[in-house]
Amino acid sequence: MMVDLLAIERAFIGCLLRSSEAVWTVTAVKPEMLVSAACRDIYTAILDLAERGRRVSTATLSTHDAIKPEYPDEGGPKAAIIAVLRANAEDAGSAQDYADTITERYALRQIEDLGKWLSAEVRKPGGEAEELAARAAAKLQDIMSTAAPIRPIKLGEVTQKVVKRAGDAYQSGEPAFGLTTGIPRLDEIMGRMLAGDLIFLIASQSDGKSALAAQIASYNALAGHPVLYFQFEMSGDQMGARALAARSGVSVRKINEGQFDAFEYGEIDRAERELRDVPFYLIDTDKAEDDLTVRQIQALARAVQRESGLSLLVIDQLDKIKPEGRHRDRFERLAEITRDLNRLAKALQVPVLVLAQRTRGAQRRDDPTPDILDADAPSIERDAEVVIALWQHANWLRRQRPEAKLGEEAKANWETKMFQAKGQAEIICLKRRRGKAFEQCKLHFDGARMTFRAPDDDLPDVGEMQ
Repeated sequence: MMVDLLAIERAFIGCLLRSSEAVWTVTAVKPEMLVSAACRDIYTAILDLAERGRRVSTATLSTHDAIKPEYPDEGGPKAAIIAVLRANAEDAGSAQDYADTITERYALRQIEDLGKWLSAEVRKPGGEAEELAARAAAKLQDIMSTAAPIRPIKLGEVTQKVVKRAGDAYQSGEPAFGLTTGIPRLDEIMGRMLAGDLIFLIASQSDGKSALAAQIASYNALAGHPVLYFQFEMSGDQMGARALAARSGVSVRKINEGQFDAFEYGEIDRAERELRDVPFYLIDTDKAEDDLTVRQIQALARAVQRESGLSLLVIDQLDKIKPEGRHRDRFERLAEITRDLNRLAKALQVPVLVLAQRTRGAQRRDDPTPDILDADAPSIERDAEVVIALWQHANWLRRQRPEAKLGEEAKANWETKMFQAKGQAEIICLKRRRGKAFEQCKLHFDGARMTFRAPDDDLPDVGEMQ
């Protein structure tokens, strides 16, 4: 379908000349997006007058420096062009009616220019495919932000959508949106994971944050919700062994060492067949040189989303994400990354679960209870919708073993506490934008199978529908 872009641009400018207040509803359109020189200059003048709070009129436009005296190829003197554009727009609708087409055609021209640039870069000697692809992905991401710009919407439109969604849930008796973790007690304190949510899971090393994240991801993938998991810590084989252990009930150690009996092998085989076609996609980057930026993560996620759909994105872990630019310190670097992760969740419209490790200083505190600042990244509190912390008291106690000089009684008390804490984990909701924070739940951690469950459950919740 052919688009008369010149006619659309003239109608757009005419509408603004008729009602200059509409300029604030079309802020996604930039002057450089217009092909017509006259329309581009007039639009620049309108924006300037509006931003300075001055009235937009034929008189103020006629004396504005941004507009040339004449445009021979587009109708002649500026006063005549302005008059014609305004007169022809009396029945043209609103400027917003034309804004989408203008931004879309501009994005298409950018894509065409990107193709030419990419073709030229490919012919240059010594280029690396990975580096070139990353640069092209970054340029394409900029174009995507132009093609889908942020626009103001009426509050009434938002409330109407919320009421419809709530009504659907009421009629069905089940929540109609969002994902669950597969562990009802955890769902109670953090709520459902909604599209666009940025969720942080904070824990110390060996407390099981990767195991919990993988369990949540597997639960949703087994329920048919496509999951993309960026693994910066472990290899794909390690992830696979954990998934088989959780599904089969056979320990990770037995699977890795081949030390199982015939019955256990049958369970492993069954688990493998059940997991074979599950929509769980893994990006295995366990080497430092493979760390990715948020832009690269988004490009890979977009590809999976287009090919297979995407319901949940998991990133293990925060410290392994590379920043785009140079920064003075860790706080500035992480502030950029958490901000970009928040935008990533909104752009993909899926929940994004990010793992973050507690600092060693936080692990050595007299009070072991996790705090939202334990990851040494204050921007987490700013950018996340939900922050949950996982900790195992036994791991903290292990670092508090009493010295021999304190005597047998101190040792006996410590051993009693260790026995009571064995296999016990606790989760605290440190931030919940849509609900009450600081609620807690206790879970049992099965270290052999790398799974969590409610203490009174006989079997792990992994993969079982509620």
